Amino acid sequence: MAKQILSEGGGDIVEGSSILNTVDRLSSQSKPKTINKEKCMKTLRVFLALALVLGLAAPVMAGVGTDLSGAHWNLNIIGVPKDKPVPSMTDSNRHVIFVPLQSGLDVSRQVKIEYIRGDSFKVLDGNATKDNYALIQVPYEFCTDYVTGCEELLSFDVYAVGLGKPGGAAIVTAECTYSKEVVNGDPLAELECEDTLLMGSFEITRTKGTPKPVDITNIFRATGCLDNDADSICDSGDLQFRNIWIFNIEELVQYMWDYDNNGLKLMQVRFYETTSGSIGYVP
Repeated sequence: MAKQILSEGGGDIVEGSSILNTVDRLSSQSKPKTINKEKCMKTLRVFLALALVLGLAAPVMAGVGTDLSGAHWNLNIIGVPKDKPVPSMTDSNRHVIFVPLQSGLDVSRQVKIEYIRGDSFKVLDGNATKDNYALIQVPYEFCTDYVTGCEELLSFDVYAVGLGKPGGAAIVTAECTYSKEVVNGDPLAELECEDTLLMGSFEITRTKGTPKPVDITNIFRATGCLDNDADSICDSGDLQFRNIWIFNIEELVQYMWDYDNNGLKLMQVRFYETTSGSIGYVP
């Protein structure tokens, strides 16, 4: 079992494009000869200091049209036009991964973001521009008694939002594998791990106006049955689960995102700790 104590705002990136634009205008505008240069630079330094303080104090989602607040962990997926040959982006405490600004089958470049179990949230490999692969560690909690069953295990509510300058979109499709066959009441159903996910994919688009977070919680939750006795049907003794954080399923072998980027510069994903679901053997 692994649980994570989250801190509010840890590793957050505050969207400060308006501040940066204001600074750019201040530094680029032509000034009348009567303006004292030293006084102007002092004013600019004070403005920058205030902007920094306000940026650090504000919640990440402040100004994006939501009431999201509280302890959370942030993942910032940044699209870049050029590959980043940075060797120090593995096994770190960073909250950022870099992906190509353009990816997907249409450009013959498929990017995979894999999630694995661990004691806490952590970006283990943050450079998907090098080999089209990134690795993230997430907390989990296994059931301790499958005969009796477990309810309300560790889980997370998850939201994603497109930030930065308007323009671009990204489509995320979940892929996963179990060590046992997925079954239901039909022995001919031929189900896959993806069929147990409550959400298979989502799209984030950065349009003009206030960014609006999307609830993507269900792309990490699953409902289904795994065939313990290999009889191709969900019956007594098989593992049944409902609305469970998928990493709490011991039979999960692999879970990853296919990240199809079409010019999205920043997708921010926020994880809020909660509990959910049930898991246990069918009586």
